[in-house]
Parts: sequence; C-alpha cells; structure tokens
Amino acid sequence: MPAFTTAPDFVVTGATVVSHDGRRHQDIAVRDGRILAVGDGLATEGIPAVDATGLMVLPGLVDMHVHLREPGMTEKEDFASGTRAAAAGGVTTVVDMPNTKPPVATAERYRQKLELVRNKAYVDFGLYGMIDHDNDGEIAGMAELGAMGFKLFMGQTTGDNRCPNDAAIFRGLEAAAAADLVVGVHAENDHLLRMFGDRLRDSGRKDPRAHLEGRPAFVEVEAVTRIVTMATEAGAKLHIHHLSTAAGLRRVMDLRAQGHRVTIETLVAHLFLDDTAYDTHGNLVKLNPPIRPAADVDALWAGIARGDVDIIATDHAPHTADEQAETDVWQAYGGFIGVETMLPLLLTAAAQGKLTVEDIVRLCAYRPAQRWSIAGKGQIAAGYDADFVLVDPTAESTLDAASLHSKHTVTPYHGWPLTGSVVATYVRGRLVYEKGEIIGEPTGRQVLPVREPAAVAR
Repeated sequence: MPAFTTAPDFVVTGATVVSHDGRRHQDIAVRDGRILAVGDGLATEGIPAVDATGLMVLPGLVDMHVHLREPGMTEKEDFASGTRAAAAGGVTTVVDMPNTKPPVATAERYRQKLELVRNKAYVDFGLYGMIDHDNDGEIAGMAELGAMGFKLFMGQTTGDNRCPNDAAIFRGLEAAAAADLVVGVHAENDHLLRMFGDRLRDSGRKDPRAHLEGRPAFVEVEAVTRIVTMATEAGAKLHIHHLSTAAGLRRVMDLRAQGHRVTIETLVAHLFLDDTAYDTHGNLVKLNPPIRPAADVDALWAGIARGDVDIIATDHAPHTADEQAETDVWQAYGGFIGVETMLPLLLTAAAQGKLTVEDIVRLCAYRPAQRWSIAGKGQIAAGYDADFVLVDPTAESTLDAASLHSKHTVTPYHGWPLTGSVVATYVRGRLVYEKGEIIGEPTGRQVLPVREPAAVAR
C-alpha cells in the first residue's frame, strides 16, 4: 500500500494511462484538483476509487483554436454552450479567438470579455487578443491581463475585421515579442483572395467550390513566407494556424531548414474532409482556409507521421442552422462546430492505423500546453492539474448530431461510424461529463501563460 502523507480525494484504477511518449497500466491519485501520484497500487482502503478497467485515460485535450462567439454573436454559440461541448469531447482547456463583436483588440475590451465569460465556462479557458491595424500600443496591456497570445488575421474571416498592413503587422510582432507571447496567424494573402473572389463572383459563380478556387494554395504559401520572415526579424514566437496545403507545408519545412522557428497546426476538418465534401454538404463545409483536394489531405497526414505538424486543433466555428443552410457561397459564413467531435474522430483514425493514441495526446494536449507555456496542463503527472478524459477505445457508435452540446448541432460528420468514445471528463479533479451528460455547474478557470521562452519553439 502507498504511504501518502496526505490522503487522495480519489484514485482512478484499472486504466491504461496514455501519455505523449507511451502507455502504462497505472493508477492516478488525485487531491485538491491536482494529480498527487501516478503509479502502481495506489488504491487504498477507505479512499474512493473510480474503476476504469478496460478504458484509457488521456490528459484532457487542449484546443488552442476555438470561436465561442461571445460577445456579439451569441446566437451562434456562447461560452456556456461551447465549453459544455468541449467537456463532452474530452477537451479540458480551450483558448478562444478574438474576432468577436467588438474584436478583442484593446486592454479594455479584453477586460470586458473576461468579466463577461469567466463564470460561464465548464472547462478551463484562455483568451487571445488581436493584432489589429493600429493597436501595438495595446499589446502589453492585454498581456498583463492574461492574454494567452495574439491572433493575427492576414486573410478575411468571420467578423470581417480589417487585415493589418505589413507595417502594422511588424509593430504587432515586436510588441508581442516584448510581451514574450505567441502570435498565432491566419496565413492567407488578403488582397489576393479578395481579388480572386471578386473575379469569381463577377463571373456569376455562387457554388461552394468557388470558395476553394478563390483561395488557391499559393495564397497560403505567400503569407506563410512573409509572416515567418517578419517574425524572425521581430524576434516573435510564431505559430501558423490551420495550415491546409501540401505547398504550405513544404514552404514551412524549407523555412525551418533555413533556421526560422515556427510551429504549425492542422485542423481536424483538413484531415477528415476533402473537396468532394462540397458535393455532399455544400456551404456547410465552407472553411477559411478551404477544404482542399485529397492530395493536400494526404500531405498533412504524412506531415503528422513525420512529426512535421506540431498541433491538431478544431477551429470550432459555430453558426446558426439557417446560416449553415445558405446556398450562395458569398453569403455563407465559413466554419462549423468541432470541439466535441475531435477526439472521437481521432480515436477512429487511430483504430484505422492513421496515427496512434500517443500521437493524439502529443498533438492535442502535450504540445499545445508546451507551446503556449500553460503550466499544469497536457500531461498526467504528479503536480499537474487533474485534467483527464476516460475513453473506451473500442466502443462502436454512429455520430449523431442530435446528441451534441453546441447551440446549433449541424455537422458534416453526422452519421459517420466511430470507433472510440469519451466516457468521462475531469477538470481539476471534478467530474464535468459522464456518459452523455454534463455534470454540475460551470467552474472553469482562466489559464495563464508562463511568460518565458516556450520549450518547444523551433
């Protein structure tokens, strides 16, 4: 029997604990919201036990790319509904994007948003600030309020915020470097994608594929090249969100070989959908950047296998059911829900041999927490927050949109066969989801970055 100096609140027994570097049959002892110990034979008479025999225990996933739409667009989603969906999907930390109404581009707006959402979250959360066309003087203030990092939109997306010019971008990069925080970038050349879109619109095109044709791969490649070059000169920590093309991935690898330091993410949607989805789902699968041809999908999976891709995220981007049904591509919004379906889809891919469960942990928990310097997250280890998800890796089911927890549950994955399911989710030792039900009231907390060089910066 273990000799604890303080007794655990409970012990998880019988499970296979999966980390980023392996799996072991171990117990997990939890006290006061943190992991007290991980090891063999931790169960002690008189201490409550969670029997996880036959299940895997993963660190709670960390989704660094969600849009929970609060403030200003809560008809689409809000912090409560979005974080309930996260809990049901085994995601215990989310970081929310700043392209709300109004956009989070000043310290005062950051403070207002934090006060608005802080008591509504069912999982832990962070908030990004935005690099705008004239707000480099606001970066330090947002950092002091706890900004997880800063989002730079080089291409148009929901909210239609004006994309900064290169001088404004560089000033923002310098300010973010001084604050020692990561800049995450939507890397598309805004002038080019607007020009191509105008040409297609003027030709009479309204079909979903026009969106893909209006955002060709080189628009991503050009923006990646430009922002990596500027970030290196500014000394900024750089992350490319939702890299979507084979050409973009090749360019990143070339830049890394030249000594540039940059991490990249790909989205669940860019791994599981190709351009044939336009024929089936129409504008529901409109996404910025767009769903790509199968060759790009294959290249991203190959990048995961080689270790070139650092992070998988969702870009959870809800819209109302009516908005998702829009038939004119130029009127349709880009994006769809994903925070609840990420883990089941990835577990299914693991069952098919496309990646391992260890890869899921590395890409969706360990590396995000390391890259953004989030203390206590991303691992099952003594001293870390007791954030973990119990999964049944062999459970067979069919994805049912009606069972999801977002405000609007329209998803292109409805009816997909799944292998692997989320059984229970714990946030800081508290059960927040079990077998289809959200448990208790919102007790999520704001997470803060440790402002020092990220351990995994390239």
